[in-house]
Amino acid sequence: MPKPAKPQIRVYITEDKDRLLKAIAGIKDSSVNAIANEAIDHWLAETEQQEIIQKFNLDQLEELS
Repeated sequence: MPKPAKPQIRVYITEDKDRLLKAIAGIKDSSVNAIANEAIDHWLAETEQQEIIQKFNLDQLEELS
């Protein structure tokens, strides 16, 4: 049975940022996808986002599906 597709998002960035991200990904032997996921993980871990997650019980979203 095939794996379900992972959710995707699309973001628009400047050409300079695109080139920089691709260069860094190559240097780190990584991918732009991995870098974006790491950045999102860091952002979600910040206090401000964690307070919103707790206030609105967003950590229980999986239970609602």
